Amino acid sequence: MKRHLIIIIGLLLCAAPLFTSCSESDDNGSTDEFSNWQERNDQYFATVRSNALKQIANAKRANGDEWQSQSNWLAFLSFSRSATATNNTSHDSIFVEVLERGTGSGCPLATDKVRVYYAGRLIPTTQHPNGKMFDHSGQSALMEKIFDHATATPAAFPVSELTRGFATAVQHMHIGDKWRIYVPQELGYKDAKRTNVPAYSTLIFDVELVQFARAGVNLPDWN
Repeated sequence: MKRHLIIIIGLLLCAAPLFTSCSESDDNGSTDEFSNWQERNDQYFATVRSNALKQIANAKRANGDEWQSQSNWLAFLSFSRSATATNNTSHDSIFVEVLERGTGSGCPLATDKVRVYYAGRLIPTTQHPNGKMFDHSGQSALMEKIFDHATATPAAFPVSELTRGFATAVQHMHIGDKWRIYVPQELGYKDAKRTNVPAYSTLIFDVELVQFARAGVNLPDWN
């Protein structure tokens, strides 16, 4: 009996580090969430870019000059880059998944002000399979609440105050467009850390443009 008791105690002592390790991993899981972050973000954006370019190529083959109105994916070179430059890289463009198409005419300029519903997320991780939300325009972090026209108030910004990736996107949007925008780190915060955003982060924005106003003109009141 005593021998059996010693064996049981020994097994429990051996297992104790395993239980401790699991507990520490759960409690501090967030410390590992961003390990190898730059590499993982580079790989994620490369995958998005590859898929987007494939979808765009298919749309061009099928629809010719009308491809943009038929494609669910779009790509835009950063407004701060020259389309004719030879030193543009694969990280100088944003890629857009079209969620809803608007019917408004005209697009905002870099000098304009915009009113948008938006939610910003990081790339998916084990802890946040849909991507950790780091910012949004709503009072609730629920996506359906953020974009609820009946209850939510959109945010207003000068385009010039947005990150280059976000600013590039809104300058191609029409009122009513709702896009999922994939912004490479170079057009986001690059190697700078921001609140809830680690350095070298790909940024994913769901954005709906609801109003814009030219320079010197106030945005209409939001009711």
